[in-house]
Amino acid sequence: MKYFEFGQENSELMVMLHGGGVSYRGMLPSAEEMAKVYHVVLVAYDGFNPDEPETEFQSPMDEAKRLGDYLVEHYGGKVDIFYGISYGCRVLMEVLADPRLTITTTIADGMGLRDYPNIRSKWGKDVYCFFFTGIFYAVMGHPGPRRKKFLAKISGRTLEEADRILYGKATWKSWKNQDYFLIGRKTDYSLFTKTDMYLWYGIKGTVDKKLSANLDQ
Repeated sequence: MKYFEFGQENSELMVMLHGGGVSYRGMLPSAEEMAKVYHVVLVAYDGFNPDEPETEFQSPMDEAKRLGDYLVEHYGGKVDIFYGISYGCRVLMEVLADPRLTITTTIADGMGLRDYPNIRSKWGKDVYCFFFTGIFYAVMGHPGPRRKKFLAKISGRTLEEADRILYGKATWKSWKNQDYFLIGRKTDYSLFTKTDMYLWYGIKGTVDKKLSANLDQ
């Protein structure tokens, strides 16, 4: 895990977590923009960092634990704004459970409000990951020129943006571990009360409509 810092001259600390299966570089423009106002710490997960291709993603709990250690050591555990997007919200929820941290405001952008299925057996979890995670791995795991064009088109991005965001050197284990350790794990929504919580969703995208389907609950 690596941490990229911007706007160190600013007093308020903002920590940013990128989505799953992609590189931190996708959030660089946002981090640089936020650094005009905040001291930004942009996190790069193990297994999906072009600067550390030898690493592997172990679990969202492991990433959250090491991030918590870093924040306690360098900032006394105090964070003004915590931002996570998509899968980053899963890591964010694990961070919120850390009693060492004091987080004022949290933004969960595109957070899925449905838990992973309650599968107990290792065999069942392996099968689930083979099909569910495998679909994303097949499309995004090793994207060639055609797949990059396809992903850019369906996401409304330029080819240059897609090339910056996608990361084609992550191992299958890193991809699988993103989901494996969340299967059967219930989200503790009481953690929302620990911070000034904001849930962000797009108003037009079908994906955002599905993600926010359980918002009233």
